[in-house]
Amino acid sequence: MQYILSGGVYPPLPTFFDEQENLDIATLQLHMQNLQESGIAGYVLLGSNGESVHVTPEERSHLVRAAKEVTGDSEDSMPLIVGCGDQGTRTTIAHCQAAASCGANIALILPPFYFRSQMDSQALLAHYRAIAESSPIPILLYNMPANAANLDLSAELICTLAEHPNVVGLKESSGNVAKIAYIVSKTAPNFRVFAGSASFLLPSLAIGAFGTVAALANLFPHEVCLVQALFEAGQIEEARTLQARLIPANTAITTTYGVPGLKVALELLNGYGGRPRMPLQPINEHERGTLERILNATRLDAETDTQHV
Repeated sequence: MQYILSGGVYPPLPTFFDEQENLDIATLQLHMQNLQESGIAGYVLLGSNGESVHVTPEERSHLVRAAKEVTGDSEDSMPLIVGCGDQGTRTTIAHCQAAASCGANIALILPPFYFRSQMDSQALLAHYRAIAESSPIPILLYNMPANAANLDLSAELICTLAEHPNVVGLKESSGNVAKIAYIVSKTAPNFRVFAGSASFLLPSLAIGAFGTVAALANLFPHEVCLVQALFEAGQIEEARTLQARLIPANTAITTTYGVPGLKVALELLNGYGGRPRMPLQPINEHERGTLERILNATRLDAETDTQHV
């Protein structure tokens, strides 16, 4: 029987570090606990926002076990999705096996892109099929050209991979809503397609997506979840207004400032965040001030919107 991933909002968690760039497990667990009652459907660990490329295999296992302590292991526990993609097929499979042994429910697989010119459909199909056959947990395809040397998984390739019983869904971060619509129309209902950003959550829901894996849900989880709840309740105008209010903050922590900005935003809103691992650098004081103004405006606007729902 194929695993069916719950629809909804999945925050891609940051990996927190102390001043010496060592893992800060206590802050990770605190952040997860703060999100737990916000309406989210589960967590994504070690994705792009989790600085997965900066973490050792031993640290990966430590992080998954720590996250699993928060989610628990009962039948109604929130799913824990763990980024396992790597440049080699064998390494990716090893990451899937290690994540599964530590309690992960789903493996998120970004395509290999180091040998970009040779990653044609045949190579990618063989790569993903080998992973699907060997992974002890289901896999979620991850299409994010911006973080994969502009390698964009084609809709046809995704639909072919969706036929495998161990491939349960897609995080589509290209922003191509027409592509999402095509994939939804050509795949089985239990293949879950998720918008890869809160910036296009509402249009994605309108053409059949099941939710989002959105960095903004780390900062405004109630509001991102409310966009989907309003849509599902048929309150489209309210959903549209709230969606628009969230876009400036979403742009700031994804396109403009990235992971360093996300961590500063968490510090400004929640009192914790920390620094990224090198070679990423913290944002400067001017950028921090700009980000703070955007967050304050978003918070006030979102509070006004939710009061009228």
